[in-house]
Amino acid sequence: MTEELERRKLNIAFVHPNLGIGGAERLMVDSALGLQKLGHKVIIYTMYHDRNHCFKETIDGTLEVRVRGNTLFPKSINNSFHIFCTTLQSLHLSFTLMREDPNAKIDIVIVDQIASPIPLLKISHMKVLFYCHFPDKLQARHDTFFRRVYRFFFDTVEELTISEADNVLVNSRFTQTVFYDSFKFIAKVPEVLYPGVNFESLDTPIDEEDESLEALLESIKSYKKDRGNLNTLLSINRFERKKNIQLAIKSYSEALWQETRFAKKKSMSSSYLPGTILIVAGGYDKAVQENLDCFSELKSLALELDLQYQIIWPRVTSKNIQIETSGDIVQNKGLVIFLPSFNDNMKKFLLGHADCVLYTPDNEHFGLVPIEAMYMSTPVVAVNSGGPTETILDGKTGFLSSPTPIDFANNITKILGISSGQNDSPNFKETLGKQAKEHVLSRFSLDVYTQKLEEYIYETMGYKGTLPVLPVFIAIFVGIVVITLALLSIYFGIV
Repeated sequence: MTEELERRKLNIAFVHPNLGIGGAERLMVDSALGLQKLGHKVIIYTMYHDRNHCFKETIDGTLEVRVRGNTLFPKSINNSFHIFCTTLQSLHLSFTLMREDPNAKIDIVIVDQIASPIPLLKISHMKVLFYCHFPDKLQARHDTFFRRVYRFFFDTVEELTISEADNVLVNSRFTQTVFYDSFKFIAKVPEVLYPGVNFESLDTPIDEEDESLEALLESIKSYKKDRGNLNTLLSINRFERKKNIQLAIKSYSEALWQETRFAKKKSMSSSYLPGTILIVAGGYDKAVQENLDCFSELKSLALELDLQYQIIWPRVTSKNIQIETSGDIVQNKGLVIFLPSFNDNMKKFLLGHADCVLYTPDNEHFGLVPIEAMYMSTPVVAVNSGGPTETILDGKTGFLSSPTPIDFANNITKILGISSGQNDSPNFKETLGKQAKEHVLSRFSLDVYTQKLEEYIYETMGYKGTLPVLPVFIAIFVGIVVITLALLSIYFGIV
């Protein structure tokens, strides 16, 4: 095969379970955009795509998105058995993809998050590249006997199906180590491909007529009226417990206490108005129970810490922007502003106008938000574990901190210059921001990522094709039959 033939433009499909607005979704969308820009034909297959809760490139015609695998099986059964239903949906999606591509026009499929489609896709002689954000088996609960039995099958299937991929990539050295330790029967250590960020999307002008943005600016203006300056802390994460957003609120409360103590000591005045607010923005889906529970817990925590909150709900269809508050907003208490399901325009504004970004997940697989923040010259305080230890230069582009409110607050006030332990440089925050942008441009641009991804794709295309081994199908089939019979027995009261 000549080099020219090897480097022909390819037909590439992505398989991603839920095309929402999380970090994994952003990476898959950017991957598709980057490969499409290089001349490849790209299609994204997904089982779920809410047009009111997604990235605009997936609905404005920029990318071709096909929703498949969602017609035979539900997303869950009584809000349980999610992985069971998702596995069935993914297998249905795979059959549909193969039926829509009978002549094997698709050269390679990039699969992420759920590996169960891999063996079926291999039957059609498509190459399969699996991108592992983090092993699913480590994100699921195993806290009861029945859950351990239930998860044993799916954890085993995850390892067997990943082993059938032609090539496997991971998003960080941290994930690489966890992958190696978690999957004992996969001998090959996957290569690390750091995610890239579409910086161009962050450079587009802000839409100042955005209703949500107008509501946010009005809230900030109202709270700021008796203050000369107002610092803004920002947390961006999905409303899930594992994202540890509570740490951001607790750290904000502690930072306010340090700020007040420092201000009173400096001015020798007994009265002081808080000079910092916290904005908590993130993906929120009312159909996901954990989102509802986590959000409720965060509101309760704010009140417990004697903070007030305001919620700016996004505009849905014909309804106007809805604003909810914990009560009358007063000037002598800290303010937390929640922005559930905010849009890209809001995200650009927030990252560019925040004084400091708080990134609170522990052992996060990689973390795109710190990269985006640093590109916008905004310093980051993140937990000293997982992916952020590979992306943040401690003391140069932000701070890596132990996951405690006091340590987080110490670094926050140091960046803002509002504590007795502040850095000697009067332009410390600006220096951190400048160094942060230079750092991410050199290592995490989308162009660098896409070029490396294309190299791995061509490398995968050159591998000798192999059909999946029979035990993989037997394990999947037997497991699904057993679980289905168990569910039917429970439903009809047989057991």
